[in-house]
Amino acid sequence: MNTPLRLNGREVRLIAALHLPPLPGSGHPVARSIDEIIDYARRNAEAAFNNGIDALYIQDLSDYPIDREVEPYTIASMAAVGYALRGAFPDKVLGICLMEHGAKEPLGIARAIEAHLVRLKVYVGAMVKAEGILEGCASEAIRYRAQIGAEGVAILADIYDRTGMPLAPLPLVEAARHAVTFGRADGLILTGQSFDESLEMLAQVRAVGLGVPVFLGGGANAGNISQALKVADGVIVSSALKATTGWSRAALASDWSEDKIRAFVAAAKTAE
Repeated sequence: MNTPLRLNGREVRLIAALHLPPLPGSGHPVARSIDEIIDYARRNAEAAFNNGIDALYIQDLSDYPIDREVEPYTIASMAAVGYALRGAFPDKVLGICLMEHGAKEPLGIARAIEAHLVRLKVYVGAMVKAEGILEGCASEAIRYRAQIGAEGVAILADIYDRTGMPLAPLPLVEAARHAVTFGRADGLILTGQSFDESLEMLAQVRAVGLGVPVFLGGGANAGNISQALKVADGVIVSSALKATTGWSRAALASDWSEDKIRAFVAAAKTAE
């Protein structure tokens, strides 16, 4: 049974993840000025929204290596970019995802820029990632969201984010149930090491009917999106929209292609 995600009065199925160039203050050798990053964000958001993408979140993906905690410059820079996007697209569904671990910071940014969602990658349990051991932030997220009056910001929680390994993993369905029942997540994100594994994970969680939308977190493209939407309520996409594909520095810095966005959205409509 379909469980759509509804934000800002509309159904959201296609969420684009806009990976920003390295932020000023990151120490990255090719860090960009905040004006350059805002220009990058605006033109790519315009391409996405003008060609049928339902929602978009910004992420500091290029600021490697990742710190365990969110740095003040990250909060300031992401808020500046998000505020510029909100001004340019006042009626669109926007969101925040931070590479660093924590719930207060992305929720605080979302509240400030009137965003509609956050993606939190270690929500329940614990994960071993490149930056060390990270513990679930569900309690922090729910309490802080209420404290700042941001109950309208949806929390999309990853279950076993593929960039890490869970410590003492529960069965997938039980981990998902913990995130929804105990963590009160508004939606779940599942991503396997392959597209086929992702489909299997989505089917398992969808079958138990937890009452929240379930999203594919990566691996969707124009060739498989209709298949993905048979078991997922929506997808998160980025690299499939890029003019330059892959995970090279050039690919991360490249813009989205309007032709690829249109092809992706058209393919998604075949699953309706």
